[in-house]
Amino acid sequence: MTGDLPLGRPVSFPTTRDTGVLRPIDRAPARARIGFGDPPPCVGEDVWNAYELTWLGPEGRPRIGVLTLRVPCASPRMVESKSLKLYFGGFAQTRFESRDEVAAIVAEDLAAVVGCPVAVDVTPPHNLPAIGDWDAFCLDELPVSLTRYEVSATLLATMPGAGSDSVCTHLFRSVCPITGQPDHGAIAIAWRGRRLDRAALLAYLVSYRTSPGFHEDTVERIFVDVRDAAAATSIVVEGRFLRRGGIDINPLRSTSPRQPSSFRLPRQ
Repeated sequence: MTGDLPLGRPVSFPTTRDTGVLRPIDRAPARARIGFGDPPPCVGEDVWNAYELTWLGPEGRPRIGVLTLRVPCASPRMVESKSLKLYFGGFAQTRFESRDEVAAIVAEDLAAVVGCPVAVDVTPPHNLPAIGDWDAFCLDELPVSLTRYEVSATLLATMPGAGSDSVCTHLFRSVCPITGQPDHGAIAIAWRGRRLDRAALLAYLVSYRTSPGFHEDTVERIFVDVRDAAAATSIVVEGRFLRRGGIDINPLRSTSPRQPSSFRLPRQ
């Protein structure tokens, strides 16, 4: 899978739109390792925001826009991030008639890569979502001593009783499984089921700090581990990762249909 990926090695940047640089990643192997199941035990999508998109208008004048790509989690494949950056980079010297044409072409090209229809919007920069945050209990200042920095579901601990909870952390960090570079972000989890010890939940989320995983795979592992620990009857996990190369990735996994957050976090 990784032998043909551009991550971690020198590559030539295309000068115009080139679908040949796009690389798929099969979701099945990572899902099999965590018992995620097929079909997935959830609904959701991966939301990619590309802030550095630029292309040429029909008269040759540069245009800019923020592209949002929505990939259903039921797709058999996801797109490798560096290959997507190379693909978008080729737009800089490609002429398009309109913003709508850019969106339509990207939707067609990416659907062929991931194996299902995707949604694409291109909006002017002044229409970016407002800065915001989740309406959830933030775990970040809990008085807890942390010593584990390799992911382990055994850190999760239940409390007496059942109910619902909604928490988030802005301390999340994992590493790219190909390059070892850090991936910083935030995670929000809401569930109904057994109560979980919040300090133990923070310790579990911090344990990803040196663990390799693509953003999508990481959010799915959190979904499975917390669902199982809480015997959750409903659960939603949302990850919002910081930009790299002008693109942020925001996976959402939920037991019922749910819209991703309509804001950007302050660090995004």
